[in-house]
Formats: sequence, C-alpha cells, structure tokens
Amino acid sequence: MSLSPSGSVARRFWAFLKPYRGLLYTASVGNLLTVGISVLTPLAIKLLIDDAIPSGNVGLLAAIVIAYLAANMVRQAVGYAHSYLLAYAGQRTVFDIRKTLFHHLQLLHLSFYEKEKTASLVNRVIHDVGAIQHFISLAFSTIANSSVSLVISMGIMFLLNWKLSLICMLSLPVYFAVFHLYRGRIYEKSHDVRERQSALAGSLGETLSGIKVVKSFAQENHERKRFVLAIKDNFYPEIDLNMLGHRMWIWLSVLCDLLYGMVLLFGGMSVIRGEMSIGNFVAFTSYLFMLFGPIQNFSALLQVTINARTGFERILSLLDTRPEVTEDPCPVILPALKGHVVFDHVNFKYSESPAIHDFCLDVQPGEVVALVGPSGSGKSTLMSLLTRFHDVDRGRILIDGVDLRKLKYDDYRRQISIVLQDSFLFSGSIEENIRYGKPDATMAEVREAAQQANALGFIEEMPTGFQSKVGQGGVMLSGGQRQRVAIARAILKNPRILIFDEATSSLDTESELLIQNSMDALMKGKTVFIVAHRLSTIKKANRIAAIERGRLEEVGTHNELLAKNGLYSRLYHPRVLEPPTTRKAA
Repeated sequence: MSLSPSGSVARRFWAFLKPYRGLLYTASVGNLLTVGISVLTPLAIKLLIDDAIPSGNVGLLAAIVIAYLAANMVRQAVGYAHSYLLAYAGQRTVFDIRKTLFHHLQLLHLSFYEKEKTASLVNRVIHDVGAIQHFISLAFSTIANSSVSLVISMGIMFLLNWKLSLICMLSLPVYFAVFHLYRGRIYEKSHDVRERQSALAGSLGETLSGIKVVKSFAQENHERKRFVLAIKDNFYPEIDLNMLGHRMWIWLSVLCDLLYGMVLLFGGMSVIRGEMSIGNFVAFTSYLFMLFGPIQNFSALLQVTINARTGFERILSLLDTRPEVTEDPCPVILPALKGHVVFDHVNFKYSESPAIHDFCLDVQPGEVVALVGPSGSGKSTLMSLLTRFHDVDRGRILIDGVDLRKLKYDDYRRQISIVLQDSFLFSGSIEENIRYGKPDATMAEVREAAQQANALGFIEEMPTGFQSKVGQGGVMLSGGQRQRVAIARAILKNPRILIFDEATSSLDTESELLIQNSMDALMKGKTVFIVAHRLSTIKKANRIAAIERGRLEEVGTHNELLAKNGLYSRLYHPRVLEPPTTRKAA
C-alpha cells in the first residue's frame, strides 16, 4: 500500500476497497469541484488588484467578493459531503477487514493460540486496522486534492509566466529524489517499531492476565522493572522514526524556501522592469504555494502510508496462516449422534514431541469411560482430539462409524459438550453464561440446568440473581461457583457426547456430593468421558482406561484393574487417584 501501490499487497488491499469504489468515485467528483474553486481564487485576486481597484470599479469589486463568498459556500458544502463519503467508505472497509480477520482467527488451530500472545493479536485487530482506516480517510482525500491542485496550478503558472515556471519545474526532480531517499528508510524503521509495539502489547497483556500470580508472589516490583525495560526498548526506535521523518521534512522545506526565494527575486525584478504586473506576481506566488503544498502533503502522507502498509502486511500474515484443522469439502452430516466413539490406532504429537501412541479404544453409545493416568500421560490430549481441537497425525477417530475429519464441523460440535478443569466464563451475567450452551433456551430451562448443577442456590442468594455479573473470566465468583456455572452450561446444551476434563476439581467434597445425582441423570443415555483423579467420580464409569506416556496400558472396571496390579493399582495405592475424603476446598 503506497502512493503508487503495486504487488500482491496492493491487490489484496484493493479487494477490500473494491465494493465501495462507487463511493470513492463520487467523492472524487465532488473533490474536483472543491479544488477547482480553490485554484481559481488567486485569479480572482489578480483581477481585483489589476482591474477593479486601479479603475475604482466598485461594481466589479463587489461582484468579485460576492462570487468569492458564494463559491466558498458551495466548496464547504461539497467538501463536507466529500469527507463523509470518504469516511463512510473507509469505515466500511475497516469493518470488512476486522470481520474477515476475526472470522479467520476463529478458524485457526489451538496450537496457533498457544504460540501467539492474545494481546498481540488484539493489537493487530484494533491498532493495525486502525492505521488502515487513518490511511483511507486521509490518503484518498490528499491524493485527489493534491493531484488536481498540482496539475491545474502548473498549467496556470505557465500561462502567467513560463520562464519562472520552468525554474520551478527544474527543482522538482531534486525534491522527489530526497523524498524517495527517505521513503525506504522510514518504511524499515516503521516496521521495526510496529513489531516492538506488538511485543510490548503482548507482554503487557500477559502480565495483566496473570495479575493474581504477580500479586500472590509479591512480584509487582519485578513486573514493573520488566515493563520499564520493555518500553525503554521502544524509546529510542520511536524517537529515531519521528526524527527521520522530521529530517526529511527539513530538507524538503529548505528546497521549498530556496525556490520561493528565487521566485521572489526574479519575479520582483520582472515587476520592476515592467515585464509582469503586480497582480500576476501575487497570483504566481499563490500558485507556487499550491504547487508545493500538494508535494508537501504527499511527503506528510508518507508516514501514514507506511504505517498502514506495515499494519496491513501484519494482517495479511494472519490471514495467510492456514488452519491445521479444516472441514472436509463434502462433509457428512449426522443429524443425531448415537455416540459410538472408536479410537482407531490414534497417533499424535505436538511439534516434535510425541503425545499419543497407537491408541485404540471402542466406546459404545451410552457408555461412561474414565481416563486415568499420571500428569502428562495424554488424557486431555485425547479429549482435544475428540473435540477436534487438533487432528490426529495417524490413525482415525470414528463417530458412529464415520471418520471425525469427514463430519461437518459445526454440526458435530453442537452435539458434544466439554467441561474443562479451568472453566472460563465470559464477562456478562450468569444467565448469559449458562445460556451460552443453548442461546434459544427458555428461562425455565436455564433454571433447571442451574438446579441440576447445584448452582441455583448460590445464584438466587446473589442480589440480582441470574442477572448478576461474573466479571472478566468469572473473577467475581469463587472457583467452585464458576465450575458449577460451567457445568450448568453443559447440562443446558444436552449433548450426545459429554466430556468432563477434571470438571469437579474446583468443587469441595460437599458440593461434589450434592451434584452426583444430577450428574448421573445428565449422563444417562449419553457417551461420557471423564478425566479425573477423584475415585468417587471415576467409579461411576462403566470402564476405566489407564494411560501412561500416551499409550493405553489397561482397560476395565475399578475392581478388575486393581486385581491386575498394574498401572491403575500403582496410581491408586499411593493415592495419585484420590479416594473419597472429607477434604474441603480452600
């Protein structure tokens, strides 16, 4: 994206602008009128100086003033409409870019988000796109106004005095040489500064997200020093960028001043010799400003253009990131899942780190299977594969006999539900968070789901009940309350496949016992996977799958696995698997 855009960046930028080209063309027509009125003003002054005032023609003087006022009223009205059209086209373009970018970000795989900092991504969606909006609103107006003004001014200057005009034209190559000399350097420096700002945003977002950890370890001073070092890292590059543009502006201003001085000298001598009227001289110097004013506008636009190009390139880098998990071109739609799940020789690794090895397990519809194993054994990874957060590297997962990768993505996700160990709530009301599982649910259904999750009691005790705000991430609720709201959200969805990934880890034993019956009712008729350490939860399973280092070591009931004296027994006896206790949550 530049004053003369070329290449794939410009083509892709134009693809976003293209739907609004009619608005831009209309704005350009209005621009021609406003610029034309401005350009003719010096001629009116020339007429006033050379004819109206010397001859004492009051009528001509009044006519010139009235025409000037009327023309400028028209110019202001048309200029307002022109500015609105440009602002509207720019805002719609930015709207489309943000919408496209957000949609694409939702399609990207989880490993992408594990590598990228959230605040850095937010910085791209907000600030990088904002730079594009600034460019659109400023650039098209500047380019259109300045180009028309430049051409008309040059033509009239030659008519007024062709010798002085030639002197002015000979200076232009030097002016543009200085402009292009600084252009590349400003682009490189701007790109570096933008990357540094993005890294700073990522670091700041990470610190704020982990503010509880910072405070609990009394590391405020450490984080303060780390942030100061980060902004120091940006300090001089940002100064260098500003001063680089200022140095370019100084050189260009010096050239303009030298040229203006030459015009004053030679033009003044022409007036003294009688070769040029005073009106012509005043008009010529006015057009000289109109000539170099647009050129200086182009120079001032350089930084805006480079900022926008840098931002758009960073946006394109996101749009060009291809999702690792994609929908089949001709997906299979299963309107109602039975819940038959088969892990068929499944293998998976994170980058170069193997996580799942030749995993095989056949889970019948309505069966409850518990996954147990040491930390890092691959239990949660298997559930991420089942929810298709990731795709298997080798082997396959069959859902009712169909390869998971061939199922319609959204249709499948609507029929499964997962309650994670670290339950996340959105910063709305409790009702909105529960209803997230089923947006069209009635209030009676929301209450029923809350009751089954043992959440109704504490909700009704809150001042505004279901309308109570939970804060960002649910910080205004306790860990157990957040978990029960998350369970209610899953209950309301009424899925065919249900996953509890350490779902009761934040509940004290008393609260856990209170929801056991409701969990039994919820699990009835559904295929359920339970990742847990609490034996009270694990014993609800029809079968227990013991996993170690991504391999299925043994499958059976609690008593069968204890009798084998294998992995499950080793986990149970040192109480890696927690038997029922009267432990209270902190």
